[in-house]
Amino acid sequence: MNLRYIDEGEGEVLVFVHSYLWNKEMWRPQIDYLKEKYRCISIDLPGHGESPNLKDIETENVMEKIATFISELLSDLMIEKYTYVGLSIGGMLSVPLYKIDKDKIKKMIVMDSYLGEENIAAKTLYSDILKQVENDGAISIKVAEKIVPMFFSEKVIHLKHELYKKLFVQLINMPRSRINTILKIGKAINERKNLLDELKKIEAPMIFIAGEYDIPRPFSESEEMSKIKKDSLLFKIENAGHISNLENIEKVNLILEQNL
Repeated sequence: MNLRYIDEGEGEVLVFVHSYLWNKEMWRPQIDYLKEKYRCISIDLPGHGESPNLKDIETENVMEKIATFISELLSDLMIEKYTYVGLSIGGMLSVPLYKIDKDKIKKMIVMDSYLGEENIAAKTLYSDILKQVENDGAISIKVAEKIVPMFFSEKVIHLKHELYKKLFVQLINMPRSRINTILKIGKAINERKNLLDELKKIEAPMIFIAGEYDIPRPFSESEEMSKIKKDSLLFKIENAGHISNLENIEKVNLILEQNL
């Protein structure tokens, strides 16, 4: 698959993978901050941003296939070593990607994510939302009103911050041609296997980061993962929800700069 990507800066390679329903530009503040010292590659997942959709036959092992697509892209770019930074689904892809690129990955930074199974209540909620999107063939205003608040802290939601409005408009205007791939990936996230024990097998250093007010991926989940992965680092991002890298840009940039 010909995944689209940003490639800016020079130096050691940082690979960024965005959250579900976002795109490669989600990492713009981090790219602009770090590209003076690092080569920053930010990738659009299938069906997101400018990347093509998954093929109709690609319905099983979706996460593993996406990890393979990422690995293939990096091989095409002749990347021999890199640090991986993934948020939400980006973090969930860390384990399957590590299995492929173990010898290339120097360090993994997992943000606002969880490598365990989805809890039953959340799984039911997300399943209902995905069914509604499937029935509508689009993301309706009603569904967007349910989805968008999950990404942000209460402050952003209450003020209808620019971040909130931008995502809302993006979702309700999503091309219908994208919906099938969005549903496949959404189902793969919701029905993912428990990979927590895989953390014990990872030899690369790891850092776990989560927003203080992250709704879908509370900080306690990052704490749990950091206890499983020995010698890992753990950071809480104050005044931030699920998309912590955009709600508290300065704190995230500083953590990355000091720990890469």
